[in-house]
Amino acid sequence: MARLNPITEEQRSIQREFFRLDEDTMDRVRHLKPRLMKYAERALEGVFDHLVGNPEVAHYFEISENITYLRAGMIAHCDRLFSCRFDDAYYEATDQMGERHSKLEYHSHVYTAAYTNMLTRIIELAAEDRRKFSPEDLVALTRITLYDMELTVGAFFSHKMEKREALDHDAVKIQHLLTGT
Repeated sequence: MARLNPITEEQRSIQREFFRLDEDTMDRVRHLKPRLMKYAERALEGVFDHLVGNPEVAHYFEISENITYLRAGMIAHCDRLFSCRFDDAYYEATDQMGERHSKLEYHSHVYTAAYTNMLTRIIELAAEDRRKFSPEDLVALTRITLYDMELTVGAFFSHKMEKREALDHDAVKIQHLLTGT
């Protein structure tokens, strides 16, 4: 579903500035991308183990095809995110991810917790690596991932609001049909 009120490039730029996603931050993440991708693939194992162990969502993640699909999607999204190309394709991907999550009807904390668990596992893996991340690396990674999570969760709630507005509109139309007013 296309967003009812799309965000302009100027608004996107202001958002990135608000998150302090400057060229130095983006260059740092781009430079770290090969390591981040390696860590992300390993981190996903723990993310899915956690989801399978959670009674609120376990039934969905017990289906191996769902995990295969989500793993591929999450790796593709990490690749896009760590490339720091904030183009239409990136923003469309965050909107689609938020919308898909919304359609599953889980609470938003399921996604933010999974995202947080993935980020913290990436940081743990980096700390275990012989080439440790610098404080500046961790700041850059945190800024970029929180920005990404904000966009995805924002799309999650936008979709919920748009769906709610459509249902309310339909309810009014049905009431008019039933009452003739």
